[in-house]
Amino acid sequence: MALTFRKCFNSLALFITFLFSVLSFAVLANKTFTIAVIGKTKNDSFDEQSFKGCLLFAEKNSNVKCIYDSSDYYQDVRTQSIIINELANENVDAFLISTTDSEYLVPHSLKQLKIKNTPVITFDSELLPQHASYRLAYIGTNNFDFAVALGKLAKKYKRADVQSICLQSGHQTTPNLNARLSGVRQALSGQSKKRLSGKHGRIEHPRCPLYTMGKREASLEQVKRFSSLDHSPIF
Repeated sequence: MALTFRKCFNSLALFITFLFSVLSFAVLANKTFTIAVIGKTKNDSFDEQSFKGCLLFAEKNSNVKCIYDSSDYYQDVRTQSIIINELANENVDAFLISTTDSEYLVPHSLKQLKIKNTPVITFDSELLPQHASYRLAYIGTNNFDFAVALGKLAKKYKRADVQSICLQSGHQTTPNLNARLSGVRQALSGQSKKRLSGKHGRIEHPRCPLYTMGKREASLEQVKRFSSLDHSPIF
């Protein structure tokens, strides 16, 4: 099951409502039910708001407890996986996970959760299609369609016969961010698999895509550096 929304959301109440719909009320009534919200990074604003949604739900359901964790300052799939495994050993009942690297998380964490019948819902960033059986649902943006809209908007700012484009992303392995790169390329060149080559009047800057590892300072520095170029690309 996969759900999409036109706008980003700032609450996980919908996640947890869905989660409870697939669990036994009798189980919930007899014990504290612990939900772990695992973002890409611990200081990610979106993930922080998602955790607040969990807390809001817990206020109305006294037997629910919410935990929030991830790598501290930048995206690190190994740290994310270690945290998931540690919490699983502490008898967390369900996980809400924003995927960093589907190829890594499945063998190192999600397979074990599936064996233990621990419910997993992905949010914001989905697992790769071949790994869909390792989560109950994905709830978040349709990242490809979102990026197609970004690409269409970028067309307005074309200034040259062959316009330079620079795409900025977080990490090369993150499924939702890669879908966004693909969507922009689709909008600007009619295909989503290859870099923009200039064939359709747009070419990717040779140093792009840029990756920030989710570090805010790195993101801002990249924007400043490329916007200061004599012939700055559409960023």
